[in-house]
Amino acid sequence: MPTERAYQAPPIATADVLCIGGINLDRKLKAFSALNSGSSNPCLAHESPGGVARNVAENLARLGLAVKLAGQVGRDAAALSVLAPLQELGVNTSACCAIDNGSTGSYTAVLDAQGRLVLGMADMALIETLLPAQLEAMHDMLDARLWLADMNLPSVSLTWMARRARELNQRLVMLAVSEPKMNRLPQDLKGVDTLLLNRGELAALCEHLGWHADAGDSVENAFAKLHQAGLQRLVVTQGKQGVLCIEVGQVRAVQLMQQVPSDVALIDETGAGDALCAGLCASYLRYPADALAAHVQRALKMAVLTVQCAQTVSPAITPDLI
Repeated sequence: MPTERAYQAPPIATADVLCIGGINLDRKLKAFSALNSGSSNPCLAHESPGGVARNVAENLARLGLAVKLAGQVGRDAAALSVLAPLQELGVNTSACCAIDNGSTGSYTAVLDAQGRLVLGMADMALIETLLPAQLEAMHDMLDARLWLADMNLPSVSLTWMARRARELNQRLVMLAVSEPKMNRLPQDLKGVDTLLLNRGELAALCEHLGWHADAGDSVENAFAKLHQAGLQRLVVTQGKQGVLCIEVGQVRAVQLMQQVPSDVALIDETGAGDALCAGLCASYLRYPADALAAHVQRALKMAVLTVQCAQTVSPAITPDLI
């Protein structure tokens, strides 16, 4: 499939983080009242740049890190609208390839009146074309201190990234995107440092791998099995129940909470997981000797800010947050 590099930014010799994965236009439809299935529901519509890897890249740039983003976009107006704000923040988007016969991805979220996700619809056809051959051609983009890959990538590409991370002794964080895509996780996780996912995605992963129910019920049991495959750290988000995290050397997972202040309204939870992941990556780089729980506690500040605004990435995020 013919591609060409588009939206050239000044080259960056090195970067703190390379983000690879989804680049979308997000549409959010928030209901004014209780949703009625099979009927028209009054709502407030909002459109903004999105995509998991793109969101993480913007969060990281707002934290003051040098960021590269790689992915696929269409040759359309949506591509300009999702990439231009990143370029203004200094993100290197030169590996965001424009495809002639494809459209920039889109994600539509239906939210209830409290801002909770009810239904998400994703058009991610272009990301399926980001295969190992294209990743190999991005060798000049791989010069980063940490890699972040979202699991919108095809399974062969995630496997390639894990293998290359192991060969280069590169820290690789993988971020889950949905329950149906948990079957994309590589079988060999020796090159994967951290896996970040939610409870539903963990349960879907356990079902895909044919594990007994107790593995999905117990983060410790699931991590023991994932560690056998090579994983070093596991972070499981649980919404209002906080975050569970466990790493090599721990017997029990640590539960962490970061409450939204009682006088602050929850506007929209979309993007909170992306913000948490960005905070985790930033903390890894800034405080390399700390335990996983300390990294997650810092990252939770990012998620709390994100649920307080209508944008997928909070404009209130600044370098002094982590």
